[in-house]
Amino acid sequence: MQYLCYILLGIISYFVGNINFARIISKILKGDITKSGSGNPGTLNTWRTFGFWPGIFTFVFDMIKGVVPCLVAYLTFGYLGCNVEIALYVAGFSVVLGHIFPVVFKFKGGKGIATAVGVFLVANWWVSLIAFAVMVLLMLFIKYASVLTLSFVLFMSIVEICLNNPALWVNYILIVGILCLVFFAHRSNIKKLLTGKENKTELWAMIKGLFKKKENKDKQQ
Repeated sequence: MQYLCYILLGIISYFVGNINFARIISKILKGDITKSGSGNPGTLNTWRTFGFWPGIFTFVFDMIKGVVPCLVAYLTFGYLGCNVEIALYVAGFSVVLGHIFPVVFKFKGGKGIATAVGVFLVANWWVSLIAFAVMVLLMLFIKYASVLTLSFVLFMSIVEICLNNPALWVNYILIVGILCLVFFAHRSNIKKLLTGKENKTELWAMIKGLFKKKENKDKQQ
């Protein structure tokens, strides 16, 4: 019975991961994120293509997508006689897998950072918040977003492995699985970093540009 619950949780979480908010938001804005910029249906490409707020909304919704199945699993699976920590990571691995390799979009999804952030928020919210705040702060100075986001996932994976109950060995596999999925999705970024061809992310310039646009609109009015 427990194994069946875990399997059903994994399947449902996978299809929750198939919901791609970058595609949804770009359609609302009468565009196609897969044919714009890098073509990646994720936060950074949405930000660069459609602007600050569409990018922020994409990140937040993709993060919530990671939170919901993990939180539901953690809060309810104990009543089914299942281990809630295993349930959390079954949901977490599955929702990240569904985001990166969505069957409804021919396995062409995003890179999983925002969704992984949501998973780690449920697993260890205070460490995740501190690590995420540090990542955003460093992004003002370090221009390669991929370095920081991958470092965040690596750091949180190490933290969760260190804090995990050794008896729950399956969690080690699921945590490492999330890490491998995200790094695999970023393989092109890693290759570009090694060859010095990775695009820089001028976060501070983007934020300043947002306020400049507002000032220009105010002046025109």
